[in-house]
Amino acid sequence: MIEIRVEVPGRGYPVFVGRGAASSLPTLVPRLSGRRVVVVASRRVFELHRRRLAPLLREVGAGAPILVPDGERSKTRRLVEGMHDAFLERRLARDGVVVAVGGGVVGDAAGFAAATYMRGVPWVVVPTTLLAMVDSSIGGKVGINHPQAKNLIGAFHQPEAVVSDPAFLDTLPARELRSGAYEVVKCGILGDEPLFRALEGAPAGFVGWDAGEMEKAIAAASRLKADVVSKDEREGGLRRVLNLGHTLGHALESVTSYRRFTHGEAVGWGLIAAARIAARRGLLAEFDEVVAAVDRIGPRPRLFDLSAPAILGAIGKDKKAKAGKVPFILPTGIGRVVIKDDVTPDEVKDALSYLRSGR
Repeated sequence: MIEIRVEVPGRGYPVFVGRGAASSLPTLVPRLSGRRVVVVASRRVFELHRRRLAPLLREVGAGAPILVPDGERSKTRRLVEGMHDAFLERRLARDGVVVAVGGGVVGDAAGFAAATYMRGVPWVVVPTTLLAMVDSSIGGKVGINHPQAKNLIGAFHQPEAVVSDPAFLDTLPARELRSGAYEVVKCGILGDEPLFRALEGAPAGFVGWDAGEMEKAIAAASRLKADVVSKDEREGGLRRVLNLGHTLGHALESVTSYRRFTHGEAVGWGLIAAARIAARRGLLAEFDEVVAAVDRIGPRPRLFDLSAPAILGAIGKDKKAKAGKVPFILPTGIGRVVIKDDVTPDEVKDALSYLRSGR
């Protein structure tokens, strides 16, 4: 079992990474003992892992889970309102705990419901996808989508603990595994060259990768994010680097109504676009390495039919914009990035043209 600490002002919390970790949830998170526990779970995950999860629910004193759908299109106000109603029905009070079991959508929405119910109740997250393990479960950014922009409505609400169990990945569809793999590659490009090099030996999309190597990669990516969050909890400066690949990625998701791309696939395109802009500026010599690392993960839906004006419009609505400028995170080497707020529409159009060219 690997334990990583996230140290935010006022308190810290652990991130546990290990096969079988979910089975030790009551031991790893003592705060669950003697409290009213309400579990919000992905409907699909609960059906696949019912035999593993049902005994845990009994052990922590939770009743039947609140089952919710997966998918970015379901991450709406309506979903959160339904959770609030269920919390009331189960008499959840401020001294209770919400436990979110599922992928990033479930964690984001359940965390936001916990943040806004009675002005905030504690919560624990058990991510069940690779993407959620290395990205959304760590850092306390919770929220839902607006029809015009991703994650526009949200809050910062740090969990009591994160329990990442790679055993959940055994039933994860290959496309969803690839989606998380793009985020692991992002972490390598962003600030961990040894991780980036280790990924060169991983199979395409991480499918069939050695369990020990997978666990080490999850821990490395989680550690990088935990370190950044510990230094900048509320995205005032340094934490913005975690958005490498996300500025264009979120725009691609938005203009396609969250139907075409998984989050990781959109980020994969965003990573190449950021590398293209950096290379054209003379900031990045390892452009080909970055492209090869992203492409090695596997195929992504094409974007040849998406218009540049629509994508630029979506970028303009990015929630990270300040004074009308949207910051781009640009790689300057393997393990190094810079933040630039002067990327021009023409540079974005050039990157889009490169992405659409088939290369």
